[in-house]
Amino acid sequence: MDDYPGAGKPWTARCIHCGAIKPKKLAHVQKGRGGCSNCAGRDVSDEFARKTMVEADLEPLVDYPGSLQPWLCRCMRCEHVGTPTYAKVRWRGHQCWSCRSEKIADALRLDEEEAIASMLEKALDPLVPYPGSTEKPWKARCRRCETVLDPGPTLHNIRGVQGGCPVCAERGIGPTKPGYLYLLVHDGFRALKWGIANIEQRLAQHVSQGWTLVARWDFDLTRDAWAFERQIKSWVRGQGIPKALTADQMKYGGHTETAYLAGIDVEAVQAYIVMLTGRSPEPPQAS
Repeated sequence: MDDYPGAGKPWTARCIHCGAIKPKKLAHVQKGRGGCSNCAGRDVSDEFARKTMVEADLEPLVDYPGSLQPWLCRCMRCEHVGTPTYAKVRWRGHQCWSCRSEKIADALRLDEEEAIASMLEKALDPLVPYPGSTEKPWKARCRRCETVLDPGPTLHNIRGVQGGCPVCAERGIGPTKPGYLYLLVHDGFRALKWGIANIEQRLAQHVSQGWTLVARWDFDLTRDAWAFERQIKSWVRGQGIPKALTADQMKYGGHTETAYLAGIDVEAVQAYIVMLTGRSPEPPQAS
């Protein structure tokens, strides 16, 4: 846009993806540091991001996490709680699995940023660049169970109602079925665990390994519970508390949703869940 000022001086340029005009240094671009900060979401304020979401009929329930990160929101049209990303809402507008448009053909025309956002929304981290087609497998790692999917799922399947990690699905986690969010403690490990499930067997498996149920919240749709589970993990890790156990210590999986009791208070986590969900835990069942 302006005459070349020199490699070490700012040079006003327009991003070919989002149209933002920013000063960039050629020296930084040559070193691979010239990406658009607007596309990356680094210079988007919480206030501006919230305004964008509200204009798309989505009410943020937590602080802005970043452009490509799942953002816990409530749909202002149908009250469904989900985790769309700012990037997808900015490009596509309103995003809600419960009430979004049925025009699948249009919805599947994605650029790379939107494609990545779709994977992240289903808790999948892409491990290779976007293959460029919604019908081609995309190698990814599940954020929930850490399984590497190779060949991975296609975006066509990912963007469907049943899309997601097939390993998690085999463990009984169906997003459109009734399910529950649970909170457990293990005195021996001095650890806290949270998670979701569709079947009572899942909770019984953990109890058989020495875990004790602290609280439980039932949901008509497990995908609603999943949105809260992801936010709990983000909140706990945001306080610098790492996972407490390894995969070898968890016979039935779920070690990525654990934390040391020495670093966090059980009552504080339960109160946070009550605040997020807007509901108290289920009454204890008679034994």
